[in-house]
Amino acid sequence: MTKRLAVVGTATLGVTALIVLGTAGVASAHVEATATSTAADSYTTATFSVPHGCDGSPTTKIEFQVPESIIEVTPTVNPNWTITKATEPYTSPSSSADDESAEDAGERVTSVTYTAKTPLPADERDTFQLSFSLPDGKAGDRVEFPALQTCEKGSVEWNQEQKTGAAEPEHPAPSIVLTAAVPVAADGDPIEATPTATADASASTASPADPDLVGRFLGLGGLVLGAVALVVAVANTRRRSTTK
Repeated sequence: MTKRLAVVGTATLGVTALIVLGTAGVASAHVEATATSTAADSYTTATFSVPHGCDGSPTTKIEFQVPESIIEVTPTVNPNWTITKATEPYTSPSSSADDESAEDAGERVTSVTYTAKTPLPADERDTFQLSFSLPDGKAGDRVEFPALQTCEKGSVEWNQEQKTGAAEPEHPAPSIVLTAAVPVAADGDPIEATPTATADASASTASPADPDLVGRFLGLGGLVLGAVALVVAVANTRRRSTTK
């Protein structure tokens, strides 16, 4: 009976481990983005990870769509891939107030494409980095970069919207979740947080120890010293009596 329970327990643990590992594998199989900074209106470098091919087929190209809230993107060179950028004319929202003409309008990067010099094997991964300024927004907003992964056979569109608190879709778009903006000074440097009013108040109201409390401690110390002296005196008296 004991042996049977041990076998059943071992089998249960094995199945549980397989489920956990399988789930972890699925969760990490997406094209994901991590950023050096997630603060709204800050400059960041995002790293996009491509962990596998298309159903066993090597990856030949990956195209990242740039959201309209981002104007300029600087891709990092990857020696195994060539880089191309697509752009479109861009006129700032304040152009009418600034009397900006069509000739003065700039260009906005709409997508960045990495094309493999040698196809990336389906069982290997690679990373791609894009640097840009995050848009203004509130904490919790998502900045998504829909991606198209093209392989020797087939392709995968990573373009499904992710919603905080909802179940993750099958092919979520790589995204960055904004955190609160960091205040900056006129020179562009971050403003360091100042000590809280509570801490200042505590420091300013600190005062010497209560005199009455100090007196009590001194009195107690005197009593202890007196008791010790009494014990020593009694001991010396007994020692003298014994000697006589």
